Amino acid sequence: MAILDVIQYLDESGQNLSTRIGPATVNMGSQLIVRESQAAVFYRDGKAYDTFGPGRYTLTTQNIPLLGAVMRIPFGGNTPFPVEVVFMNMKDMLDLKWGTKEPVTFRDTEFGMIDLRAFGKFSLKIRDPKLLVGTLVGQKAVYRVGELEEWLRDMIVQQLVDALGEKMTSMMDLAKNYNEIAQLLKAKVSTDFERYGVEITAFVLGAITPPPDVQEALRQRQKLGILGPAMGQYQQKAAADAMVEAAKNPGGVAGAGIGLGVGMMMPQMMAAGMQPLQQQQQAGVSAATTPCPKCKSPVASGAKFCMHCGAPTAALCVACQAPLPAPSAKFCPSCGKPQQSSCPKCNAVLAPGAKFCAGCGSPA
Repeated sequence: MAILDVIQYLDESGQNLSTRIGPATVNMGSQLIVRESQAAVFYRDGKAYDTFGPGRYTLTTQNIPLLGAVMRIPFGGNTPFPVEVVFMNMKDMLDLKWGTKEPVTFRDTEFGMIDLRAFGKFSLKIRDPKLLVGTLVGQKAVYRVGELEEWLRDMIVQQLVDALGEKMTSMMDLAKNYNEIAQLLKAKVSTDFERYGVEITAFVLGAITPPPDVQEALRQRQKLGILGPAMGQYQQKAAADAMVEAAKNPGGVAGAGIGLGVGMMMPQMMAAGMQPLQQQQQAGVSAATTPCPKCKSPVASGAKFCMHCGAPTAALCVACQAPLPAPSAKFCPSCGKPQQSSCPKCNAVLAPGAKFCAGCGSPA
């Protein structure tokens, strides 16, 4: 085994996280060169002793006191001995990517069990080279940045599920909790990275995407939220516009298609319009010609207003929802006066509008 006078390593690709030199034989007095953005971990008999930062070092018992103490080399000795040196890449590793290889399952309170995908970027820096070599690199001659990126990516995805469970109950809440999810995920990931001597310097949550069917449901929810109370008016306007277009284009394929669509919609539209009237009829009230006091539409037969103050006594108009009188009302809820008059001679109840008593024939 040749004796090395100079121990150094240059990574032109910049993609090696660590590179192991040796086992090699060196003398006391050999040179160790560590470049900027590098650190060198010195090994003897498989055990890490000293870590060197950027600079040029002459191997002496003064520079590596731990190694000198183990070997019991006298000061100034030049006995050859085998060593290993692991050069670590200490530069900031930027623009690393993470994402879900397979969708992760999330229990959504609105949509049930759904599969989510997520992706983003992160940057990191080695803070403890000796710890990283001992926990991840091991005995590998070369450990690349891509290997560390893949390992850490799996750790991020594992923490993603916990972060979603803590900050979100439904995809409907995603927009307002996006920053909180990103901050919580970064905190969880940072704790895991520190156990390997790695510090996360930047973390970005790019997006969380549900499957296409859930995305479409979210878009429909947003549309309904924008329309709000005007949804009914929007549907009526759409139906009216369709009928106008059908009238303008009575012939041709387009006109036939529109006409057919409107024709199929008409029964449903008529049924929807008749529903309030049918509800009143089921309650025992039939249609008649008594006008509504507000919109003048026909209201329930036999309905009447207070004969004293003219106020309605119950129910609602089908057309404008104004209060309607009830035929069975005996007293006005506004003025409290009785709604039935009696014959001044025989005290028989007079029919509404009667000019003579039906009991005795006397004038009312």
